[in-house]
Amino acid sequence: MSVADPPAESGPSESEEERRTSYLELFFDLVFVFAITQVTLLLLSNTSAAGFARAALVLALVWWAWSGFTWMTNAIDIESQVTKLLFLAGMAGAFFMALAVPHAYSDQGVWFGCAYLFIGVLNISLYGWGLKDRPAEFAALKRLVPFFLLSPALVVVGGLVDGLPLRSGLWVAALVVAVGGVLATGNDNDWRVSPAHFAERYALIVIIALGESIVAIGTSVEEIPRDAAFALSVLIAFAGVAALWFAYFGFVSGAVERALQRALPNKRGALARDVFTIFHYPIVLGIVCFVVAAKKMVAHPEDALSRPGRAALGFGVALYFAGFLLSRYRIVRTIGWERAIAAAATLAAVAVLPSIPGVALFATVTAIVVLAVIAERIRYRQAPSELMQS
Repeated sequence: MSVADPPAESGPSESEEERRTSYLELFFDLVFVFAITQVTLLLLSNTSAAGFARAALVLALVWWAWSGFTWMTNAIDIESQVTKLLFLAGMAGAFFMALAVPHAYSDQGVWFGCAYLFIGVLNISLYGWGLKDRPAEFAALKRLVPFFLLSPALVVVGGLVDGLPLRSGLWVAALVVAVGGVLATGNDNDWRVSPAHFAERYALIVIIALGESIVAIGTSVEEIPRDAAFALSVLIAFAGVAALWFAYFGFVSGAVERALQRALPNKRGALARDVFTIFHYPIVLGIVCFVVAAKKMVAHPEDALSRPGRAALGFGVALYFAGFLLSRYRIVRTIGWERAIAAAATLAAVAVLPSIPGVALFATVTAIVVLAVIAERIRYRQAPSELMQS
């Protein structure tokens, strides 16, 4: 995800550089990361292809809800006491939604849908209130309101119906309405983005998700005997998560922030939408899949991973790298070959090595990730802090 240094179009303003994530926003993010980790339980309950698809759909809905609040807090002041209280109410709704995630396709679909509708309406209300004195952005938001009200309404209806295909269909429709509305109206030059704050929010959600993956792996080993196989499996699982961390925070997180800063102000909204809101989704989905594979591996490190476990491992890393590849191409229209090759090599490894012990397969994939990051750093060692400029 590294590139040569193209010329800058525009520099960040001092106010953009100084604005950072508040403690309230960080607190809010913890609730949504809980919802993301709950998707892991949903996936573990059904690791068939259909189960993977349903978990990916629920995660997409959760991700979209979180992103809506991220755009809102980037645009408005949330320091008033009333706004803080409403923001905390949104957290409570997100918590109820998260609690329902593992059973969203069984008896708690209505709980998931109603909580989703509540936080969606609250988000739009807070957003509109904060933009009431900024006519251009308020008008842009008004164009999105029909989409952002219809989408959660479809989620509620989906939670009410019986039958997984119909519920899934309605939730897919809800996602299409929301994303389609943004793509249809979101190129307006009226949107303004604070680059430092925006990039930091997405970096924080990734690092919290990676941190929670360590917790999820740790809670899965409580009943496993402490022996050499246990120690090796935990070490390899930790190394895998650490490799994913370095693939994002080694220099990419700062690079995408600088790309957003250097974009012209009237281009930042569309760039932020694509690189962060849309292309960070496969990164987070990749983390969820990776955790599922890790939990299966540490439970039986000397056995070969099951087919679902191998699929979760292979597609997890491939999706993680796909987010970077899409972001890089969106910004500079080039391909990050190191990460593309690593994604392909990971998928090949899980396909051609189905019988080796899970810990060995995990070590192989971790080595692929590490080598890709090292190769990338060597290739761009002259200017790692000047990557992904636009």
